Amino acid sequence: MKPVFLLLTLVVFLCSSKISAQVFYRVAEDTIPVRMVYTYTNPLDLMFERDNVTGILRLPDNTFNNESMRGLTFRDTLFYNPLFLPVIFDGNVLPRNLSFYPVRDERSRGTLISQNRTFASRLADIDFAQNVRQQFYIENPTQIRYSVLNLPNIRSANDDELRPFNPFRELIRAESSVELITPTVEGATIGRRYWQRSGEHSLQFSQNYFSENWHRGGINSTNINSFQTIRANYRKEKVRFDNTVEWRLALNSTSTTDTLRDYTISNDLIRYSGNFGIDAFGKGWSYSMNVEARTQAFNGYPANSAELRSAFLSPLYVNAGIGLTYKLDKRSEKVRHRRTRLDLALAPASINFTYVNHPDVDVRRFGIEEGKMHNLDLGSTVNFNMIYDMTRFITWTSKFTYFTSYEKVISEFENTLNMSLTNALSTRIQVNMRYDDGVPSHDKDGNRYPFGLLQVNQMLSFGLNYKW
Repeated sequence: MKPVFLLLTLVVFLCSSKISAQVFYRVAEDTIPVRMVYTYTNPLDLMFERDNVTGILRLPDNTFNNESMRGLTFRDTLFYNPLFLPVIFDGNVLPRNLSFYPVRDERSRGTLISQNRTFASRLADIDFAQNVRQQFYIENPTQIRYSVLNLPNIRSANDDELRPFNPFRELIRAESSVELITPTVEGATIGRRYWQRSGEHSLQFSQNYFSENWHRGGINSTNINSFQTIRANYRKEKVRFDNTVEWRLALNSTSTTDTLRDYTISNDLIRYSGNFGIDAFGKGWSYSMNVEARTQAFNGYPANSAELRSAFLSPLYVNAGIGLTYKLDKRSEKVRHRRTRLDLALAPASINFTYVNHPDVDVRRFGIEEGKMHNLDLGSTVNFNMIYDMTRFITWTSKFTYFTSYEKVISEFENTLNMSLTNALSTRIQVNMRYDDGVPSHDKDGNRYPFGLLQVNQMLSFGLNYKW
């Protein structure tokens, strides 16, 4: 009986311990609160899908561009993509490129620098991350747990505006004195320029060659035209002094038309124009004195003749007068580079002096009596100059001179049309006319000149042109 009693006692003890353990655990389970574990969910999982095999988010291709990070070699710096940071509301809801005006289509515009060499790709990455955050703010507002106001040690940029206004804050605030040291800077004195210099240089030529059996025939010729102009203008307060020196030279090869020489000079002019003035009444008007002197550099001969027609200082024309001058410089408000410059000089008291230095030159061709070397006429002079820039590349220059001694008239009208093809190439058309009723209208043989007293010169050339 003793072994049976021990066995029953052991079974009762085990059963009672199991029951007490169940009761204990059930009591503990009812009295101890259960702690909920928060599981973090990436906001990107709500907007994009993950790969089933690798578990990697499938983001668009333009989310991050490695080219934007090329060349960055900063040490101890952590580069991160803000797209994978926890979403914290920072108040930036509006896009960076927000505009209330219509967006212009600038795809056709050229770029001077490649986009890969700028921050364009980096800005595109930032805009994409910001757009993802904005979309998350709108679609999942309940998933945002924090904002920048909840984070410690972060001072808002507008913290001063959030605090109540206190007018005594700035009065009682102590500031440390800072010593200001003035940097040493060497001053430069910029003087005013009263002289303005400019110029224009042109060298144009043409060449013709015909073989002996050319079906239409022709004359071989080479033409060279040179045009040089230098200007120096002075302006100070009411005083003005304009100076212009000009030299024109045209050489023509005449191996067949002139048997005495290989070339002829069709145009040779050296001219100086000066205008000294003092501002007068009205805008553009001034009291002025005008001087113009003209001659040539080389001897001039007619074709197949040894007769000397002209030479240096033979003739020499000098015109001077005192009167009024009106200047106008107007730019077009509608057409770019269109400009009109006018210069009108009225000299009611002027002189016209003609001088012939060479003894072999016929002085009667220049209105001088035979046996004399000079002639002086008193009268009035009108000078009109115009420079009209039609476009940036086309310029029309016109010059008109009229002198009268109240017994005879001397007038010249010069027109030049300059068409620039490039910065160095241009085509020039010149038409010059002169009228002088003090010279003969017939030659020595009694033959009347084609235009009578009217003298005409025309020239068309193409070549180099330079302005400064």
